[in-house]
Amino acid sequence: MSPKVITGAIGMAAALALSVSTTQAQNLLADPGFEAAPSQPNPILLPGGVNGGWSATFNGANYTAASAETGNLGLEMTEAAGSAWNFEGAYQVIGGVAAGQKYTFTEDFKAATALSSTYGPAYIQLTYFNAAGTDLGTVETGGSGANAIHVSPTGSWATYSVSATAPAGAIYVAPYVAMMENGSQTAIETIYADNGTLTLVPEPSSLALLGMGLGLPFYFLRRRNS
Repeated sequence: MSPKVITGAIGMAAALALSVSTTQAQNLLADPGFEAAPSQPNPILLPGGVNGGWSATFNGANYTAASAETGNLGLEMTEAAGSAWNFEGAYQVIGGVAAGQKYTFTEDFKAATALSSTYGPAYIQLTYFNAAGTDLGTVETGGSGANAIHVSPTGSWATYSVSATAPAGAIYVAPYVAMMENGSQTAIETIYADNGTLTLVPEPSSLALLGMGLGLPFYFLRRRNS
């Protein structure tokens, strides 16, 4: 096989692999680092709030330079001593979801103060909605036990993630960043969040296509040298 044909095949394979990997790895969040003012009201009303960025923060969460991991701003969430199940944070709604697709949501957290609550005070969540805005199901981290995000050690950033597959009828997914206490905390406690990602998990067929694309150059070179 001629060098030009091999070069062309390698180029096509590289483009194929790049196309597959780029599509799957794209961050679907608008303003993942909380750098812009919230552009949507709270609550976001479907479908007007789709793909419009974070909702206005609720229950005391706010954007501040003190909470930035990178960039200028991040999300700050603070609970007073004795707060009982006070839910605060931000969320956004992403369209273009299809049943059977799996999404992964990651978020970086840092505890700015010691956390005394026995409840996992920080968590991230994925909620799926149908065309009418009906909640079809939620997958979250948080709560007590093994799934709790205790955001430890204090003063260090750590990344947490949650994955969930869209159920039948789903066309929207809403990633939430939040803090919630059960009332057992004994002092004012603050958690920061920054640099989130929402990505579509590659399907097995896509992974096979990627592998085929990456393998084509080696196949042609082997044929040429044999």
